[in-house]
Amino acid sequence: MKVWRVHLDRPERPGWWRCLSGAERERALALAGPLDRRRYVAAHAALRTVLGRACGVPAGRLRLTVDDAGRPRLDEGRPDFNLSHSDAWALVAVAPPGMRVGVDVERVRADLDHLGLARRLYQPEETARLLAAGPDEGLAGYFRLWTAKEAFIKATGTGLAGLSDVLIREGSATSVRSRSLSGPVRWLDVAPGYAAAVVTIASTPAPRTG
Repeated sequence: MKVWRVHLDRPERPGWWRCLSGAERERALALAGPLDRRRYVAAHAALRTVLGRACGVPAGRLRLTVDDAGRPRLDEGRPDFNLSHSDAWALVAVAPPGMRVGVDVERVRADLDHLGLARRLYQPEETARLLAAGPDEGLAGYFRLWTAKEAFIKATGTGLAGLSDVLIREGSATSVRSRSLSGPVRWLDVAPGYAAAVVTIASTPAPRTG
């Protein structure tokens, strides 16, 4: 499994737009502001470039479809992949056939009631860890847990409705688990002020819950 870090706030190249699919171009044009459009184009062009190299196919000729859960995929037997972007940074994760991968990056925001959200969305033992950590470390810890949970549900295809069932166990071998699946968590150092994680699981996905 490999992860690529992509800085999105850089001059746009003409080839980026050309390699996108028609649907991706429509989504880019539907975004409200030029900064959001440029970042979207940069992130999805990076995804196609990485996948094209992995598959030996020009980026613009890649055929991406979605599975029954709405999760983007390549043809059977190709690598699994996942994309996440937040503000100026994106991550592209690619796993070999037989594995599924989820990745998430988030800008840490101090304007959130992270403890209130944790009490509503997280497991009690996770919330207790955040309370014990103090304000600053608790805020950073909230986003660390969120990225791991988000990466897990992206790998499994269970959707946001399954997030409250996910538990992060931290220690020498940090792992994430739900009622029926589990996988290792790898924290990623993207840039100051950002949290990120990647999770891999076996290729059998969990049933979609929402």
